[in-house]
Amino acid sequence: MKFKIRSLLLSFLCISPIISAQIKKIGVPFITNYNPKAYKAASENWDVLQDSKGMMFFANHFGIMQFDGVRWGIVTQPENRSMVRSMVIDKNDKIYVGAQGDFGFVIQLPNGQYQYTSLVKLLPKSARNFGDVLHTVIRNNEVIFFSYERIFIFKNNKIKVIDAKTTFDDFFQVGKEIYVSDNEKGLLKLKDDVLIPVENGQKFIGMQVRNIFQTKNGFLLFTQKNGLFTFNENQIKPFVTEVDPLLKQNQISAGIALSDGYFGIGTRQSGLIVIDSVGHLVQHINKQMGLENEYVTNFKIDKEKNLWVTMKGGISLIQISSPLSKIMDSSNSETKIYCSQIYQNKLYIGTDNGLFWLNWDAYKSGKRENVTFQHISGMSENVWNVGVFGNSLLAFEKNGIFEINGNSAKALAKIDGAWQGILIPNHPDLLLVGGYTGLYLLKKINGSWVFQHRIKGFEESSRIMESDKQGNIWIAHGYKGIYKLKFNTTFDSVSDIQFYNDKNGFPSSLFLNTFKVDNQILFGTTKGVYRQDVSSKKMIPDPVFKKYLGLENHIRLLKPDNQDNIWYVSGENTGKMNKQKNGSFKVEELPFRKLRYLYVPGFENIQTTQSGDVFFGTQEGLIHYSTIKNKKYQAKYKAVISEVKCIFPKDSLLFSSRYDVLPNKTGSINDKFSTVLSHSNNALHFSFASLCFDDADATKYEYWLEGFEPTWSDYSLQTEKEYTNLPENEYVFHVRAKNMYDVVSEEAVFRFEVLPPWYRTIWAYLLYLVLFGVLIYIIIKYQKRVAERDREQLILNQEKELLRNQAELNEQKLALEQENMAIVRENLQTTINLKNAKVASNTVNLIHLNEILLSIKELISQIDKKNDPNVNFSLLTKINKLIDHELQGDKHWNEFEEIFNQLHDNFMQRLKSTYPELTPRDMRLCAYLRMNFNTKEIAPLLGISVRGVEDTRYRIRKKLQLPSDTNITEFILNF
Repeated sequence: MKFKIRSLLLSFLCISPIISAQIKKIGVPFITNYNPKAYKAASENWDVLQDSKGMMFFANHFGIMQFDGVRWGIVTQPENRSMVRSMVIDKNDKIYVGAQGDFGFVIQLPNGQYQYTSLVKLLPKSARNFGDVLHTVIRNNEVIFFSYERIFIFKNNKIKVIDAKTTFDDFFQVGKEIYVSDNEKGLLKLKDDVLIPVENGQKFIGMQVRNIFQTKNGFLLFTQKNGLFTFNENQIKPFVTEVDPLLKQNQISAGIALSDGYFGIGTRQSGLIVIDSVGHLVQHINKQMGLENEYVTNFKIDKEKNLWVTMKGGISLIQISSPLSKIMDSSNSETKIYCSQIYQNKLYIGTDNGLFWLNWDAYKSGKRENVTFQHISGMSENVWNVGVFGNSLLAFEKNGIFEINGNSAKALAKIDGAWQGILIPNHPDLLLVGGYTGLYLLKKINGSWVFQHRIKGFEESSRIMESDKQGNIWIAHGYKGIYKLKFNTTFDSVSDIQFYNDKNGFPSSLFLNTFKVDNQILFGTTKGVYRQDVSSKKMIPDPVFKKYLGLENHIRLLKPDNQDNIWYVSGENTGKMNKQKNGSFKVEELPFRKLRYLYVPGFENIQTTQSGDVFFGTQEGLIHYSTIKNKKYQAKYKAVISEVKCIFPKDSLLFSSRYDVLPNKTGSINDKFSTVLSHSNNALHFSFASLCFDDADATKYEYWLEGFEPTWSDYSLQTEKEYTNLPENEYVFHVRAKNMYDVVSEEAVFRFEVLPPWYRTIWAYLLYLVLFGVLIYIIIKYQKRVAERDREQLILNQEKELLRNQAELNEQKLALEQENMAIVRENLQTTINLKNAKVASNTVNLIHLNEILLSIKELISQIDKKNDPNVNFSLLTKINKLIDHELQGDKHWNEFEEIFNQLHDNFMQRLKSTYPELTPRDMRLCAYLRMNFNTKEIAPLLGISVRGVEDTRYRIRKKLQLPSDTNITEFILNF
């Protein structure tokens, strides 16, 4: 009867607001732990909240700690540097903080910094002495801070103080009402800033109530050491649960209401306990089950419906919204899982350390304290497969084939490795076993499987086998191809083998698998699902799977379930093709993205059951899937820019939430270009993250620097980007994330401007313009001066040149005149000399002639006087002799020759010495020729005829040995 009352009471449990998150009953949710080494702050964390963007904040012993999915950091501290104990956030993301001996609020500045403002200065000095502010809540338009000594109500920038008569014990917000547990008065209600006793509230004295939850029929109380109670109609009654001894022994420290009547209970010594509406244990997650620490201090359900747990020794994120969970027990003995099977209410798992089992009914009912995986004795090697054949459970192991009975294994055949077994079509008593080096046959005799023999004619590894309707056995070899076998009637040898590889239509001979879906043999290839064409016997893409799975991925596994759905592993993705009423399929992959990279490569395995349980064997143990969990995978989230810093010439932060690293800046967050950088700071480093905490390590990012890059980058796991040598421009850095469910975040942007170098600024250009004008002016002035100077110089040079030319001309003229005068003088001198010579000669001749004439005159006078013929004849004879003598005489010639040699550079001597054969007459003729006399002039001088002169000239030519064409006169003149 008591049990029915509890069920009726708590079937309508609710909290305002109700947290729409429910934890799975089966398995342990995935947990991500963050220890103090990871977040680099104090180990103790007391509270947790999430702002409107999705950013997580934690009340840490060192201050308020922020986590953006990638980076941790203390963002601010109370003014007295004390630990933070409680936090609450309003709709404007203003965080109200309760600390040790301090309280206040925190806002974020445009540069990313968080600024703490203490409100203690609003208190009178008499009220400023208090301890830890354990709770901070917002109700309507007021903020309430709770400490053991006082309650502070902040409203309209004023604080109302309510003092405890002795001390308060705890503080509770239940719906819109505020309750206070007083160590002397019991339970009180805060109304109109006054504490009013609750009827029979004194019953709460000494109970150490830590949480109160509103139900339809009263309160549900969480006490620290005495378990759970109900309070209804002023009566307190125990609420009995399956975990009462656990709760009383380990002390309740925190509580949270989940959906469907579930409650999360944090303990000081045993982690998290989850119960349902009637007190049944749903989950017990402690350190052994993966929790970071046993001492739970607080909870928070985030926007992704996952549970954040703060502890005295770290932080844990429990992914309670996921339909996937790990099948774990206190021993955690399982390792790599190659297969799983439920048989006779026991869950068997084949691992690389043997075969294990646990009581499945007890485990899924939540009774796990004494439910652990038990090792099957006799099997300690790799167990590749386990299956039910008839009424027997057989395991296929490295050392052979085993039959499982209870906790032990019986060896049916010791062979060199067994992969798996299948029943031969139309022969339910025959089991074909694929081994490392061939095939083996077992037969069921008297209800037991008995090893028969090795099948001859086939010695290939047979890890993957299927049978078709015609009784053929299809075997996939990992790197050779596909074999199709037929056996003889006695099943002791292979009668026919057909082999298929890439030559028969497969895209490749590597990594082929064979599966049976809806009694049809299909093949998994590196390029989709193939089947055999009936007419051509060629391997062709299957049209159904081509439509839903495409031809781009490696099909590793196809597994039909009992509802005609098809499970598959395609590439790195696991999915489910849900059969629709019209025969089509709907592909579902998002719930299984967490399984990426968890399978043992080549040994992907999925096990489905009649009850809807689905098991995945992975490298991290056995994972369970529940179809009743409906997680929203398309939830929106935001990308954030965590930090921006200049990296040259030295690191300097521009935007960061890190504590005390930036000076306060003013301005609006929406300023178009709120950050203006000098050109020397044109190398920037961006750090970014996404506020999606579900497998944050799998989130990928793309970025784009607008103004520098043409488009978005490719997605990568990189959470930082660096740019160097950015030219002057206005830039916008964009970043967005894509989580493991392929949901793209809202983008984050950071606007900034890089100024040009000083020499390319407007002022520089103005300066350049002024300098250019000055330079042009100087150039013009200079050019004018140069032109004037050049003109003057030119004139001067022209004058000098003119004078020089005139001087040169005068000199030339003078020289010419002098030369002419010299020539004239020389000519004149020559002429004079010639004339003188002639004159001298003539004078000599004249004198001599005069003498002759005188002699002749005297003789004539004698003739006249005596008039004697004889005498006259004698005188005439004398005259004639006198004349002949003169004509042949050399005396006058010698005088002439002497004068001639003086005038003509010893011509006569040079000619004589050169041509000694010349006679005196020849010499005379040459002298006359030298004087440029002609033949007629020479004849009388020589006293010969003209003919005689010519003959003499001829003789002289021979003596001078002159050619016939040489002019003798020119030769004589030039000699």
